[in-house]
Amino acid sequence: MVLSQEPSLILKQLFSWIIGLVLFAIGTQIHPKNIKPYRWLLFIFSTILILSPILLNNITRGSRRWINIGGLSIQPSEIVKPWLLLFLVNTNLPILFFIPVSLILIQPDLGSAVSTAVLALPTIIYNKKLLTITIIIGIIAIFMSPIIWKYGLHDYQRQRITTFINPQSDPLNKGYNVIQSQIAIGSGGFWGRGFKKGTQGQLLFLPEKHTDFIFAAMTEEMGFVSVFILILSYFLLINTLIKKAFSSTDKAQMLFTLGIASQIWIQAFINIGMNIGILPVTGIPLPFVSVGGSSLMAFLFSLGIILSS
Repeated sequence: MVLSQEPSLILKQLFSWIIGLVLFAIGTQIHPKNIKPYRWLLFIFSTILILSPILLNNITRGSRRWINIGGLSIQPSEIVKPWLLLFLVNTNLPILFFIPVSLILIQPDLGSAVSTAVLALPTIIYNKKLLTITIIIGIIAIFMSPIIWKYGLHDYQRQRITTFINPQSDPLNKGYNVIQSQIAIGSGGFWGRGFKKGTQGQLLFLPEKHTDFIFAAMTEEMGFVSVFILILSYFLLINTLIKKAFSSTDKAQMLFTLGIASQIWIQAFINIGMNIGILPVTGIPLPFVSVGGSSLMAFLFSLGIILSS
């Protein structure tokens, strides 16, 4: 799909896969429980790395999410996810996990903040006190939602939610992305239009066709068959991770595995959901499919750690 939608990035994506597989191999030598002596070092370094785009004031498309190293653009909030999860499963102060989440929100990057926060779900569920606190915070957030709507969200975030409710209200501007995505998905039919034959993607009607909306581009060219294969692949992967988690005798390994399984599931759900118009548009990549070396390498490194035992 990268070759079809953005041929100029195919070498970059292949390079990311090669580096990711090297990180996967390194990850197989790292067991979560052995990280405990270094957990605070990981937390501090991850927090500093997340802060770096803000401190350097590297603004790209209205946000400060990326840093440039040797000609490569790296998104720290993606790279540090496995490190933060290793800290989380080895600490008695999981509440500190929301410091880096808050810093990601400041960038601003709501999508990455959500997918990072999801990593904490298994730890919260297995900690009664933390679960109680989370439920209380959730109830307070519901009552404070009008204030959050007015003062806690950026204008573009409010516009995305409004567009999600009624994309036809602004079809040529805020609702354009969702409408074009739905047209692409609907026109694919069962077998699709064929490789490089999708009109929405190839004629540039579909925005961000190689990242946020690669699902729509894939469905247009490869049809419902590709959707079935993709969702089945996610199901098999997540099911395997869950089985491995509950077969582990080590709590840190179990929580780490469940955290990564949760992240893959929520990212796939949100990305596909925004492509078909049932969720607001957020900058969350489709795991292992969207162009994006930082996310890909982080996932492969995480899977290596899961296979370390």
